[in-house]
This record gives sequence, C-alpha cells and structure tokens, in this order.
Amino acid sequence: MYGHGVLCLLVFSVFSARVAGQVQQQLLNKLVCIEHEECGSCLSAASHCRWCADPYYSSAAPRCNDDETLVTTGCSQAMIQRPEKPVWVVAENNSLQDMQLGSQESVVQIQPQRIKLSLKPRETKKIKFSYRPAKNYPLDLYYLMDLTWSMKDDKETLVSLRDDLPTLLKNLTDNFRLGFGSFAEKPIMPFISVDERRRANPCSVEEEACEATYSFKHHLSLTNQVNEFINEVNTSSVTANLDNAEAQLDALMQVLTCGDRIGWSPRSRKIVILSSDGLLHTAGDGRLGGATRKNDEKCHLDEKGYYNEAATYDYPSIAQIYRLLDEYKVNVIFAVTESVKEHYDSLHQLLEDFTYVAKLESDSSNILKLVKTGYEDIVSVVDFEDDSSSGPVKVRYFTDCGVKGGQMIEATRCTGVGYGMTLNYEAHVALDACREFVRSSQTIRISESQLGQDSLTLEVDIQCGCKCEGDLQKDMSMTCPANSHLVCGVCQCNKGWSGPSCDCSIEDENASTELMAQCREPNTTRAIACSGVGDCLCGKCDCDRGYSGRYCQCKTCEISLENGIECGGVGRGVCVCGQCACSEGWSGEACDCTSRNDTCSAPGGNDICSGHGDCVCGEFR
Repeated sequence: MYGHGVLCLLVFSVFSARVAGQVQQQLLNKLVCIEHEECGSCLSAASHCRWCADPYYSSAAPRCNDDETLVTTGCSQAMIQRPEKPVWVVAENNSLQDMQLGSQESVVQIQPQRIKLSLKPRETKKIKFSYRPAKNYPLDLYYLMDLTWSMKDDKETLVSLRDDLPTLLKNLTDNFRLGFGSFAEKPIMPFISVDERRRANPCSVEEEACEATYSFKHHLSLTNQVNEFINEVNTSSVTANLDNAEAQLDALMQVLTCGDRIGWSPRSRKIVILSSDGLLHTAGDGRLGGATRKNDEKCHLDEKGYYNEAATYDYPSIAQIYRLLDEYKVNVIFAVTESVKEHYDSLHQLLEDFTYVAKLESDSSNILKLVKTGYEDIVSVVDFEDDSSSGPVKVRYFTDCGVKGGQMIEATRCTGVGYGMTLNYEAHVALDACREFVRSSQTIRISESQLGQDSLTLEVDIQCGCKCEGDLQKDMSMTCPANSHLVCGVCQCNKGWSGPSCDCSIEDENASTELMAQCREPNTTRAIACSGVGDCLCGKCDCDRGYSGRYCQCKTCEISLENGIECGGVGRGVCVCGQCACSEGWSGEACDCTSRNDTCSAPGGNDICSGHGDCVCGEFR
C-alpha cells in the first residue's frame, strides 16, 4: 500500500506540474497580447493575437486579445482584425538556358526569376534558387593600352598577333567583341614639359616624331571585326610624358562612364585589359597641375574621342573606381611589367572583387596567355549580392558551390566554377521587426555581382499593419478629440502629439506631473519614470534599446543562435516581457531546442542515436 501511495503522489505531482505549466503558458499567451494599444503592434506580437476594431467597443477588456476573449467581451466577429494570409507565388520560373545562336535574350542563368512572398515580423522564409554559367555568354573586351614611349614595342607586338587573337577568343566564347583605347598623362605641368617644341612633339628628345600628350583617347568602339581592331592599334601613335606615372584612372573613368561611345552591351561579360609599365596617379595628384575639381564621374569625350576635361578634373579616387566597377559590372585585368607589378598587387587588394593582376613581358609577347588566364580566373568566380540594405528585410545565403551531395554552407561566393556546373543556393529572407506598424512592401533584387543582368526579384509584402487602418477614419473622425484621428476603432494622436487627450506636444519638454506619473509603474517600489531606461514623453515611455513594455520594465528576450531572431522567430516562440513563451515542440531560453528526434535517426532506421546516445534538441549527445 505504501508503494502504491507513493506512486499516486508521484503521478499527481507530474500532473500538477503539467497543469501548472499549461496555466503559465496560457497566461504568457494572454500577456503577449494585452499590452499592445495599436492594431499593428497587436497582430505582430504573436500569431494568436487579434484586435477589436469596433469604435463602440466599450468593454474594459483590452482590444488586443485572443479570438475567444474578444468575442466573449462583446466584439463583433466582423470587427475583429486577424493576421493576413501568407503569400507565396513563384511568378516567373524559366528554365536554365545556354546562349542560343543569334539570340542574347534567350540565355537564363538563374532560376526562378521572380517570387512574391509575405513576411511577418520575426519570420524567416527560405528560398531555393539555382545558378548555372551559360556557355558562349557574350564577351565585350576593351583593350586599354599605355601608349607612352616605353610601350612602343608592345604596340607592335599586339599588331603581330592579328591571326592568333581571334582564335584565342573563339576558344573562350563564340560571341566576342573588341574595342580599343589608349592613355598617357594629363597634358599639364609638372607631368609634361611646357617647352613649346616639347609640347608639340614630346618625343623630340628621342629624335622621333609622336603625338602631343593626352590623357585618354577612345580609338574603336566594340566590334566583332578583328581587322578593324588590329588596324586601329597599328595606326595609333605613341606619345610621352615626364614622370613614370600615368593617367590610368582617368582612362578607366571614361571607359566606364562613356557606355554609349564604348558600345558596352547590356547583356555581356565586360572586361578591360589594361596594359602598362608605369605607375598610376590617384586623386589629389592632379592638383599639382591645377586640376583641382573633384572628378565628376561623367563622360567627357570630344568628337575625336579625346578626354577633353583632363586639365579641369582631378584623377578619380580608388573608391570612385570601385563603386563604378560594381555599378557597371566591369572587370579589369591589369597586365603590367615586373617593375610595377607590386604596385598593382596593392591596388588589386582594394579592388579585389573586380580585378586580376598578371605579369606582362617587356614586349607584351605573352599578352594572349594573360587574356586567357585572366578571363578564366574571372569567370570561375560566382558571387551573389542584393540591394536589401534599403529596407527592413535581410537576406542570408547558403550554397553547395556546385558540389554534388555537398553540404549547404553560409556563403555568397564560390570559386572554381566551370561551365555546366549548377550551383544550388538557399536565401534565408527574414524580417526581424517592424520599423513602423503600417502595411508596406519591399522589392529585393538578387544578382550575380560580376554580371548583374540575370537576377531573382523578390516582391515582399511586409505584414506589419492592419486592413482597418483607413476604413473608418472619414466617417467617424468627429468622435476623436483635436490633434487625433480614428484608426482601427481607437483614437490615435497625430504626429507630434501625445497624451490621453492628444493635447501634449512631444516637443514640449516640460511634461506635467500628472503625465510623468503615467510613466511610473504602479504597485512597485520603483518611483523612477520609465524604470530608468527610457524617456517620458507626454505620459508615454520611449524606451532605450533593449527594453520594452509600457514602463520599459521588460528586457529583450534571448536570441536564437541558429537564426539570430528573438525567441527563434515565428512558429517557435514569442517574447513576453523578457521571457520566451515557446510554442509546442520547442523549448529552451531562446526556443531553439526542438523536441523532434527523427534528426537523430540514421536514414531508413528507427533507433535513436543508434541506441548509443541521447537525442537532445534534435542532436546526438
């Protein structure tokens, strides 16, 4: 009998603890709703919270509560605001497609292309997409050559390769075009001689004739006629300057910004081959010669193709070049001689995402090899980026980098990518919190950083507001006091006003004693307003970061290490005044411990941890 009594007591204790836990959970579920005084924040608090938008709702019970309670306290079903239904529509999903002969528009490198979805605060949705580099993708190759005196033999070498060049490019892609430009130096003192004879013929000291010094000249727009390219190189003239630093950045700026003159295609891989044996000038150097105005990042080519504002604008900064390389999706191969390679290696560290540095022989005899290796290095890197920084939605990326059966790792960048490889990505799109409790949207464009033409567009419906926000304002505006308007059944103060009657200007720092008392938590020993971690503005607390609640009495909850969201996000738990109220199937301080144990079983087997361990939070321990 004694043993039976102990067993009964034990069962009763377990039952009582379970009931107590259920009661505590129900209490937390109530608390997470009732503290909210606006519809938007109410529906965003938890999935079970509802709002009564009936302006004649006279119950003393809070307007933000669960469905059953609102109906019981007299709110009409038709006036109860509920969370909007989730949105998930794949609006555009063309299959991956290589370049078709004569049709650049047919190529598809990313799939799908457009998705419409919705996000609630603290919600994350996972979007799978694939990327495959297309064969025969168009290549626009612009050869930007240093034509100062010391590069004279390099020009002649390039002309001698007239038969080998098209063969090389066809091995890279069937769709290529070539363009040609040259650079020297700003035609201002102290970079050139001001002697009249030397100004007209800067090569006079070599007892040869050459062209007057110029900063940049565009010789040939992009074309598929190789003979035109060779002819332009052959007929171009060298020039000279005084120092061993040239106007490479002046030239690059014009090549990037004069898109119509250069002839860049909207759908192509754009590469500039910059060959030189000299150092380069950067922002600030131009002021020595009177080019004092900051580079304006605009095209300034005259009818003959010369950069005609070189004496006015300073050299561009490295930061300007980086930003424009990213904007126009252009890569640069620096083909430079051994004597200056270290200088360009340092530059590459600042422009790493868009540049490649290769050693050029003194006579440029290995230029074709450098073009091939540089091109292959550039196309073997795939890196994704997005423009989500302008809104509240954030994106994290996971990928297998094309390894069959490989694990998904958090990364945007993959190397060693070859044609025919399909890279699988998973974008985790999350809305941590609502900036404002209004309905809004955000469009996010995910694209490959070096191309940018193919993209995945996300049209995100941000579900932070309520449908009732504008429904009743006009018909019942007379029921609200001055400086306020009706929103979802309650009077809300206009911007700049606060207080129970909306008669307190937020800009008025001299809040009355009565309003200050409304910022002190009742029935506590703390007499300080807003718990000492916020400011009392017209009877309402403006809490410091990390605190919430009507009196700033609540600290923020634990953040899940798995996804970085408070209490694990939607479906796992909600924050109730500093404590996570976990949903069924989840536990732990941040609700990141799952009760599932199927993840601890081998495929095809039922034994937990193979009978040799315990499954804790879905993992073998």
